[in-house]
Amino acid sequence: MTPYYEHAGITIYHGDCREILPMIQADVLVCDPPYGVNLGNHAAATETRGWLAKGRYASYEDTPENFHAIVVPALEVALGCVKRGLIFASGTGLRSLPPYDALGGVFLPAGMGRSCWGFQNHAFCALYGTAPDLHTGAKPTGIQSTEAADRVEHPCPKPYGWMTWAVLLTSRVGEVVLDPFCGSGTTLQAAKNLSRRAIGIEIDERYCEIAARRLAQEVLPLEVVG
Repeated sequence: MTPYYEHAGITIYHGDCREILPMIQADVLVCDPPYGVNLGNHAAATETRGWLAKGRYASYEDTPENFHAIVVPALEVALGCVKRGLIFASGTGLRSLPPYDALGGVFLPAGMGRSCWGFQNHAFCALYGTAPDLHTGAKPTGIQSTEAADRVEHPCPKPYGWMTWAVLLTSRVGEVVLDPFCGSGTTLQAAKNLSRRAIGIEIDERYCEIAARRLAQEVLPLEVVG
């Protein structure tokens, strides 16, 4: 299994994560599956935009059937490779995820996108396992943010600050962070800057190239938090 990119503790594999995950060892799962994010079967669901908006993957038809048949089994395998995890899920996708131990997420005060109840103000995440070093003090499992994602050639990038928070919440310095739907590499970038190692898997080679370019850029070091 030859990496698409490998440097400074960060590895990207190009391919179907369902085939690659059985060969992976990691400590933490942090990911945002780019599928199954329909906010409901109603007219307002088409108005999703901004932070919660997700575009279409050319190699994947975003249907509930495919989400259950393809994405959920992959997430179950990924969770079996790690000690703990965090999976983002917007709208009705949350209830389709593997059973979780707690909930967290990002509160969006402006309200972006709509459900059948009105504006959608939360980007939820499912939490698995137990927080690292919980005995030293509990951390909030949610944040408030108005940060927008970087402009990259990807249909559904997450804001860098969100993934930095997610990596800090779930991992320790030196641990290996796994993102089996790594897209444009925001999770990997956050892990690198926080002195974590990381493994990303992406099925679309165009996005592997974008992630590799972003990771190759020099960045100012952040204060490392355990």
